[in-house]
Amino acid sequence: MAKGPGILKRLSAARKAFASGVGYEITVSSRTRRALSIISGLSAGADRHQDSYTLGRLREICRMHDRQSALFSGLLDRAVSNIFGASFDFIPATGDRDMNEVAKRYITRRMEARFADAAGERDLPEIAVASLRAVWNDGDILHAMRKDGSLATFEADQVVTPSGYSSEAGPRIVMGVELDDNNRHLGYRVKVRKTSNDTGMVRRDGGSERIPKRFALFSAYRKRFGQTRGVPFLAAALGIFDRTSNYLDYEQLAAEGNAMLGFKIKKEPSGVDLDGVEDNEYASSDTFEKIQKMEPFEVFDLAPGEDVDMIGSQRPGSNFEPYIITCCRIIGVAVGFPLELMLLDFSRTNYSSARASLGEGRRMFRMWQRFSGRTLCEPWYRWQIARGIATGELPADGRLFGVRCQWPAWEYIDPYKEAMGNKVALENRTKSISECIRERGGEPSEVFAEIAEDKKTLETLGVAPASGAEPVEENKETEEEK
Repeated sequence: MAKGPGILKRLSAARKAFASGVGYEITVSSRTRRALSIISGLSAGADRHQDSYTLGRLREICRMHDRQSALFSGLLDRAVSNIFGASFDFIPATGDRDMNEVAKRYITRRMEARFADAAGERDLPEIAVASLRAVWNDGDILHAMRKDGSLATFEADQVVTPSGYSSEAGPRIVMGVELDDNNRHLGYRVKVRKTSNDTGMVRRDGGSERIPKRFALFSAYRKRFGQTRGVPFLAAALGIFDRTSNYLDYEQLAAEGNAMLGFKIKKEPSGVDLDGVEDNEYASSDTFEKIQKMEPFEVFDLAPGEDVDMIGSQRPGSNFEPYIITCCRIIGVAVGFPLELMLLDFSRTNYSSARASLGEGRRMFRMWQRFSGRTLCEPWYRWQIARGIATGELPADGRLFGVRCQWPAWEYIDPYKEAMGNKVALENRTKSISECIRERGGEPSEVFAEIAEDKKTLETLGVAPASGAEPVEENKETEEEK
């Protein structure tokens, strides 16, 4: 009886260990971890579900694939290029054209790398792209707003609870995040990295700092209520992607070996071995096989009774492409990516199927545009406007905080059909001209001003406008016609 409490204590500890990685069997060496946690009857809490060890392993695997996998890294490249592109910008929406221009000049200057980045390396769009990539790989990213208006960035593994910290001596801290009783974020504890060699290895701990919530921009992907830290967006697809990546690697190695000339020498047993020849295995009691090394393009004589067979594995086989395509489809389901975007292959599509496929992908891109705008871009813009008002560089007018993020335009699949669709929508009053311009990545006020300027220039030079360039006035019905 005396041993009972000790056994229960050890069993309880084992259950906790198993529960910490529920659903992420890729982070452990054994697939039985999830099964044992289910048998034990434990249901992991939100923060326990993503403990530091599990999150660390997920980040490590994601970063590794992003560094050396063409498919994984290419997926991320296509995602951020569709979400931010090369034309991301802020469009002030004060309601006054002159004030818009004042805000635009100020914010364009603040977006430059020398002002936006504490390290002076990335401008604001580049910071936003790297932040979104970090959310997909790491689950979250933290930016500290400095007094000079720049952002100091801390990656997910730097947001940690200080060692030896006790909640009795201060606020409740969960995985580096200070929380109140309603789980609202109060601040963040970050570890400063100090490196002193070319590889960026940490040689000494730079200590821990506290960043209050009002001076922080924290972007995190959370799938459950109560989660304090974010989970890598790619975590759901990581298991099948890891196996697909291994399969690709093995098939490539097999194909590489198949491309090399290999020969197997069959010989009747004679009791005398050639120099440099080692026994491989006996095929039967009458014959046995030998393997002999040879240099490229070497020609050698065979001894009496010997025969040569070429060694080769027919890899990859006929099922290689269908299997890879199926795996890519499953990965695409997890991240909202159609197969055509995953592989950049539209050879199996027509206009309708390509439009439907890209439409599904663009829904996912719009969701992440909203996420980035809400967690980073728009708060950064309002912070910069507030700083400009405080320093006197901008007038004290609340309308300056109005802004719209200008996301990149997506190319038309068929420009003529898209244009005719817009024409019908305009005629039916279900769409505005400004909306059509924004869909193409333009700013309506700038386009209208440019059209007016072009019209003046043509009139000055005496050049007639192109056919259809002039707006068509609607026919006014007379009272009799009505």
